[in-house]
Amino acid sequence: MTYPIPFSYTKGVDIETFRQGKKWKESIALRNIVLLYGEIAFIGILNGTVGTYLGVFAIRLGASNTLIGLISSLPALITVLLMYPSSQLVNLWEDKIEINKWSLFFTRIFYLPLVFVPYFPQPALLILIIVTLLAIPATAGNIAFNVMFIELIPSSLRATVLSNRNMLLMFVQILTSTLLGYLLDKTRFPVNFQIVMFIGFVASMISLYLMTLLRPVKKISVEKKPTVNWNSIFLSIGRQFRDILEIFANDKLFRDFQLATFVFYLGLYIPMPLFNIRMVRELHFSNFLVGLTSTSSGLVMALSYLFWNKQGKKLGIRNALFWSNLGIALYPVIFSLFRSPYEIIAISGVSGFFSAGLNIFMYMALISFLPADKKAEYIAINGVISNISLSIGPIVGTQLSNIMGTTPVFFIGTIIRFIGTCLYLKCVPRN
Repeated sequence: MTYPIPFSYTKGVDIETFRQGKKWKESIALRNIVLLYGEIAFIGILNGTVGTYLGVFAIRLGASNTLIGLISSLPALITVLLMYPSSQLVNLWEDKIEINKWSLFFTRIFYLPLVFVPYFPQPALLILIIVTLLAIPATAGNIAFNVMFIELIPSSLRATVLSNRNMLLMFVQILTSTLLGYLLDKTRFPVNFQIVMFIGFVASMISLYLMTLLRPVKKISVEKKPTVNWNSIFLSIGRQFRDILEIFANDKLFRDFQLATFVFYLGLYIPMPLFNIRMVRELHFSNFLVGLTSTSSGLVMALSYLFWNKQGKKLGIRNALFWSNLGIALYPVIFSLFRSPYEIIAISGVSGFFSAGLNIFMYMALISFLPADKKAEYIAINGVISNISLSIGPIVGTQLSNIMGTTPVFFIGTIIRFIGTCLYLKCVPRN
């Protein structure tokens, strides 16, 4: 299904296409927008399969709390080490669509082995190895996509396209996770999870195919090939932290923004692996009920994007980010107070409402700090900082839960999120 682009969305983008009655295929910019809507729909299927159930799969295969934490932390550590070198590689590649295509191909091919992990000894450990390896090409792919998105979509349309993509993503994700949650409980283990992982792999490949159909808005010379000094790029793994400190010294506003990012994301990630652990091991939820918590969050999130889009125009990015982050900050402690699946499904819906605002305004706040000539480097630094939090948080959370149980760790997560929210309020510009 393709989603029509309202006339008002086309302001400043090839408006002659509409005045002359041309089809959308004749406008590169609008064609790209439609393709970006199509590919995100299949990412919704990927998120509703691998994204929703991989952690549950690992727990059902016998993964320890520590291993569950490592499944989040080790890929993040890889990202921390490779984010800055990857940004330099992306900057050297003039055709961002091409580098995005190849890096995401080598990322998504790793989803296929997840289908076969039950046939190997130590299957949960094999899941850890797979997700760690796919983090290597995914690092370049994520940077390339963000830079590509900025270059393909004019600034006047970014918030609209981003909110529409997120809304479509969540609608498809919740439909997928709900239907497959029912399938998981009706099919024997581990075949049920193998089917889900395979569906995710196929969806990721279709999404990638649609992305290959994107076309650059500006003409790229086919004679101009990127000259890559691989030795310099790999040496930059060690130099990146020095370079980051230099950028922080020269751009104090961006430094303060990244400090807030580190603290807030640390609060996000400390309790992150504990939600599934609590539902599966402590509350003994079925696969379908675990999927319904994702469905509740995703459905409300999808319905809330238009609301937050309006609030962003009314309140400004800074204030809208504060209110959405404040709601996210309170979620872990409220989650820890409930045991009934219906209560947890309901509170998951509330978290989805605030997550919609977080997704929009965190990204828009980051864009406001990007200099024209160093977009990739600044996006990479933001990725490094958030992934440092991700590499630390889940391990800290699971180790603390081994000592004191899950409930106190949820309280700790709320406190750290609240501190990060206050730091964002101080550093994000009012306008």
